[in-house]
Order: sequence, then C-alpha cells, then structure tokens
Amino acid sequence: MTETEIKSMIDKDLYESILNAFTWEKVREQTNYYYTDKAGILREKRIMVRIRVVGEVAKIQVKLHKNENSPLQICEENEFETEEVPDIINAELAKEITEDVGELYKMGCAVTKRNSLVHNGSELCLDKTTYFDKTDYEVEVEYEEKISADLLMKLTSLGVRFNEKCVGKFSRFL
Repeated sequence: MTETEIKSMIDKDLYESILNAFTWEKVREQTNYYYTDKAGILREKRIMVRIRVVGEVAKIQVKLHKNENSPLQICEENEFETEEVPDIINAELAKEITEDVGELYKMGCAVTKRNSLVHNGSELCLDKTTYFDKTDYEVEVEYEEKISADLLMKLTSLGVRFNEKCVGKFSRFL
C-alpha cells in the first residue's frame, strides 16, 4: 500500500491549539518498537521496520521511504500479523518481510498519543510522541487521491506550516 501524507513538526502551544480546534473521532495510544540490522543496510535503503502495538494488537510494519527533503512523505508500507514483540526478529522472518539482511534487533520504543479524524477523504492525525527523555509534537494529513483543501486552510489558519522537510518518528528516535 502506498501512503501519502504531509507532515509538520509543531510546538506544544500549537499542539494544544489544534487539539482544541477539532472534534476528534479517535484517541489512541500506540507503541512503536523499532528494529535494525547489524550492518545498517535497511537504514541506508531508507527502510524502516517496527512493531506497532495498539491495545492488544501488534503488527510488524515495514516502510520504504520514496522521497526526502520535503514535508510530503510517500512510502510503500506493508503490514504483517505478529503475536509478540521480540528482542530479535530472526533472519528467516526478516527476509520474508523486507530483505535478506540477517537478524533484526530491537533498538527501543516510542509511545505516541494519536488524535485522529477523517475529513473530506483526508485523515488528520495529531501526535504527541515520547521516546527516551524527549517529547515532540507533529501534525500529519494522510490522503489517497486529493488532500482536503478546507482542512489545510484550517490548519494554516491555526499556524501550521507544511513548507519544511519533516523527518519521521524513526529518524527522530535515532
């Protein structure tokens, strides 16, 4: 599946303004456990492997980032069922889900509180993410064909700017 979204890093005050400006359909906490190979091949190829846990459901997610240096993020994303969050993903499973790079090792995790809603075919996600001793804030608008213009205008009127490169959670985690 191809994921297309625009992102912007925001400060805590803008996060609070956006939080109060919308009626959220979903609020959830998700924990992302990030994995890497010993040689760093996946990172070189801009491939991110994580296990995302939401409630009792865990899924392995693999993202291949197709562009960089832009607020627009285009990724090829695949998900696989899993029942655990192991310290090591064995080489056989790693080859099945991504590439033949040997075992994948858990590096740590980030916890995100995500508020989301769907508006005119676009999904607005407002994230507060904590990893190690740091917390950051991000707004994302995911869409398939066309982004919601009125949603963008409302975010812009609140002070969101989608004009700079925005690194993803995995890069910020690193």
